[in-house]
Amino acid sequence: MRKYENVDVISALGAVMDINTEHYKSDFQYDKEMFLKAAANPDTENTRLLWMSRPSGTWCFKERDVLLKETHAHHTWSYYADTKDNILAYAVEIISKENGKVIGNLYKLDYEQHVKQLKCNALSAVSVKLKFEDGTQRRYPYEEYNNQWYGLQTKYGKITEARFEPENEDTLCQLMGQAHDERQKYTPAIFKVRINSKKPSIHKQLETNKNKIKAPTSQKATAKAKANELEV
Repeated sequence: MRKYENVDVISALGAVMDINTEHYKSDFQYDKEMFLKAAANPDTENTRLLWMSRPSGTWCFKERDVLLKETHAHHTWSYYADTKDNILAYAVEIISKENGKVIGNLYKLDYEQHVKQLKCNALSAVSVKLKFEDGTQRRYPYEEYNNQWYGLQTKYGKITEARFEPENEDTLCQLMGQAHDERQKYTPAIFKVRINSKKPSIHKQLETNKNKIKAPTSQKATAKAKANELEV
């Protein structure tokens, strides 16, 4: 696998999104906000992220949350392994903000393999630390939160933040550390996004134009997909 160090994260992943994501491109705005927030408040929890581009939208989650089975991040990240969607996934490490750009490292992931490992390594959440809209913070056992989250909001107000916690935080940190160490072994590369398409000769273009009328819709779709094949 490849790693891309000290890149403009928003520009690089934005280019991937523009090509691979056809619908709901506006999702990337939320990702940008996460990248900017991480650059402004750098710590291990904020700056270690997992990002994916799919045909209908993008997702970005804290890696910590994806590693906890009960979270929305874990369920959503894993879900697309059972679909035929073309998923381009990256681990993201935010480093800094320089001249208005979010600088970081990107690690290309084998999405299906990553999900398989996740099924083996993910931890269970045993408690949830909640922050309510009035600033109050309370911690609940996961089962209590899961069964009463609506009632808690009725009693204390809207939940603005939920932090899921495993039985042993050190174990979670070790998992993240192991993933980080493994990614350091990836092959360094220069980040490039390009379309794999070669301009045909004039003769070939004329021949193609003659056959377009005869070509079935399925063949046209296949040809278009090949022309727009993404390479990074």
